[in-house]
Amino acid sequence: LLDKKPRERWLMAAWLAVNAGQLAYPLHVHSSERPDFLLSAPGLAMGVECMEVVPEELKRLQTELRDINSGWVRPLLAPGEHDWDWSNPMLQRLLAPRGGRPGYDGEDPQGLWLAVMRWAVAKKRDVIGRDGFARRPHNVLLLHDNWPLPALPCAPLAQGQPWQQWRQLVQQLQQLLLADDTFADWQQVAIVQADWVWEIGRAGVTCRQR
Repeated sequence: LLDKKPRERWLMAAWLAVNAGQLAYPLHVHSSERPDFLLSAPGLAMGVECMEVVPEELKRLQTELRDINSGWVRPLLAPGEHDWDWSNPMLQRLLAPRGGRPGYDGEDPQGLWLAVMRWAVAKKRDVIGRDGFARRPHNVLLLHDNWPLPALPCAPLAQGQPWQQWRQLVQQLQQLLLADDTFADWQQVAIVQADWVWEIGRAGVTCRQR
């Protein structure tokens, strides 16, 4: 999982595993670029693009900035280091003064999660619109939600209030994406978490246990 392509394969395998019963066979999965994978089967032509929502570089930055309370700090990059995308709401939050903008402070992890996911989808909408991207009749965006926020509850599928809170949060995201007309480009946005996969489309939200 140290290189980009193996991480994409892992993400693709997680999505394929939970959708095995819904796919047509024989199924061929081709590693590609723009999108990352092409799926072909009888009656099926699908493109799948992958994104790690929180890059490893950003996780390391969180540790470095844990005790910094300044809105102007920018880490100096050594030659060859990753140049961060400063538009990421998570990065903006890490660099913001404590008690910063509403919706980005430690008391609103749900708001931050929604902002990060919406930001990730917007970036990939830009990608799918570029020349050379091979659109398919059905296009899926896979997001690896690899930074679970500690204040957001996690629980086994469909067990009580914590799971219901997660479902309501994902439904909020679906409404935001619907308002953005996201599904004109990505017919499905799938968020892969540790225990389940949320699949979001124009018609609503589906949750599948991993």
